[in-house]
Amino acid sequence: MVTPAVSRAERVREQVLDATVELVAAVGVERLSIDEVANRSGVAKSTIYRHFPSKQVLVVEAVHACTSIPLVTDSGSLREDLISCFSGMTKASYEGRLGDMMMSLMDAAQRDPELNRLVRAQTDQKRRFATEVLERAIARGEVSADLDVDLTVTLLSGPLVYTKLVRRMPLTNELIAAVVDSVLAGIDVGIAGGLRTK
Repeated sequence: MVTPAVSRAERVREQVLDATVELVAAVGVERLSIDEVANRSGVAKSTIYRHFPSKQVLVVEAVHACTSIPLVTDSGSLREDLISCFSGMTKASYEGRLGDMMMSLMDAAQRDPELNRLVRAQTDQKRRFATEVLERAIARGEVSADLDVDLTVTLLSGPLVYTKLVRRMPLTNELIAAVVDSVLAGIDVGIAGGLRTK
């Protein structure tokens, strides 16, 4: 059974993290202050510092609280699994509360080493999902064993990141399918040398 003290501590953390997410989405990471978090959450500044020793730690924890692990299918079809993978990753990264924070977080990460490590870790994790999908397809013989997996993941990710972060447009299921189809159309199956354009 959870003790009342632990339950109160968890509620305090949730209040502080919720306020942090709202403020990052509203004013950005760099303009966020612990004073504002205290005012919005109703939690004393001293209590916030007991849970989160720095603003960077607080932002990192807020991002983790918003991050969901996408469901990646293993249907036996490279195309279907890539569409599922990238649909899940884009929803996890750019929609909902995390999506509201992401633009500011990526900007601040260029100047803050701790936040930069967070962004890189999230990016690496998302690339691993797509890498696993491609490696399963290689193991099935669906694509050449010489496929440049890292390059293929980059080619798949690039148009989606550009669409969302540069053009500020929604990532639709139709766009994700079109990107996957375009990249797969450029893969020569069974030819040494990996990924080649036709």
